[in-house]
Amino acid sequence: MAIVMYLVFISYKNSGRRIGYLAFVSYWVAFEYLLMHSQLSWPWLILGNSFANNISLVQWYEFTGHYGGSVWILVTNLLIFETIRIYNLKKKIKAFLIGLVLLILIPISYSLIRFFTYKETIDPIEVVIIQPNIDPYKEKFSTPIMEQMSIITGCVNDSKIDNPDYFIAPETAIPNGFFEEKVKDELAIQYLLEFLKDYPESQFIIGATTRIEYSNPKDFTETCHKNDKNKTAFDIFNSSMQISPDSTILFYHKSRLVPGVETMPFPKITHFFTGMITDLGGINGTHGVQEEREFFSNINNNFTPGVAICYESVYGEFMSEFVQAGANVLFIITNDGWWKDTPGHRQHMSYAKLRAVETRRSIARSANTGISCTIDQRGVVTDQLGWWKRGIIYTTINANSKLTFYVKYGDYIARMCLTIAVILLIVILLGRLMKYLKRNEN
Repeated sequence: MAIVMYLVFISYKNSGRRIGYLAFVSYWVAFEYLLMHSQLSWPWLILGNSFANNISLVQWYEFTGHYGGSVWILVTNLLIFETIRIYNLKKKIKAFLIGLVLLILIPISYSLIRFFTYKETIDPIEVVIIQPNIDPYKEKFSTPIMEQMSIITGCVNDSKIDNPDYFIAPETAIPNGFFEEKVKDELAIQYLLEFLKDYPESQFIIGATTRIEYSNPKDFTETCHKNDKNKTAFDIFNSSMQISPDSTILFYHKSRLVPGVETMPFPKITHFFTGMITDLGGINGTHGVQEEREFFSNINNNFTPGVAICYESVYGEFMSEFVQAGANVLFIITNDGWWKDTPGHRQHMSYAKLRAVETRRSIARSANTGISCTIDQRGVVTDQLGWWKRGIIYTTINANSKLTFYVKYGDYIARMCLTIAVILLIVILLGRLMKYLKRNEN
């Protein structure tokens, strides 16, 4: 951000106050956008995400997304600054005060009206969200896998449940890294298929660490792990799975990876650091990714959940891609136990509320140690199971097939700011070049 402010200073100095203010907003949001699309992204730094606990004020995110919030914060601060500056010069500030009040009140007023009048389409989905509460530091990767499966299904068996549409278990609930080609040979999968015999109309969504093997060197990827003298290789994936009673098993591979934990940024350059990656997933080393978003189809009805894995849920446009692909409801599976009892797991959950507003999709969230919850299409948490509790949430959420403006056009505000930023920088560079050439002519 110091780079951003330096560029703003250069623009201000070369082109005056108005261009300097335009540069301030454009450069900042452009930097946020580039940061989010870099291999070192960290969405906690995005200003627009800061309204996650004030969703009644930002219902207009269905049009702008979280970058609209960033612009709102920046422009409001500029108007406050300009009002104070004009006041100190003993000039009239009436116009600035009116502009400032309108800039704050109009979005908030619209948002409150939308918040209290929004009506969900009634298309109920029964979900059972499982929170097994297995300590990732002490138990997750040392407890036998079948014992963990018993804990997961035991949470369900302790309650009276009748054929829900979905059971949802958290990220890496099956952590042993089995090969997808042999998925039906995996004891945990056989156990869950046996479990589903009592629920023939239900689908089971669960997280797993999986692998795909490559026997042809032409198929090797940047992230694959080579063995047998480079004759074969395999990729490790943080995956979500849908298991159906008819033994159909579908996979989705996590595509937004946590830097330094699941991926080493710029693998071609930093491959020699791969072994230093912190082991927070059972298997360390850079993971593979899936290029396209997709949804899981329910064999019994028209429900099409998009299942985001952990870190993915903090990216607005990324989550909208599930909806663009055809998802009419969103699930989030995560293992927030790594945060322990810090603000991290609470912040991570709160960002999901913004994704609900942006996409107008209900969300069911399964977190290994909490916070598991459901979120309605206004971004309101409707059911919740708190931190460090074992149990389930058995409830109903609504599907929605309508596309918001934001889902259709994504981060268009950030791309506009990026375009303006590039134009301003080019103009500045050309201006400096012209001055340099004139000096040399003289």
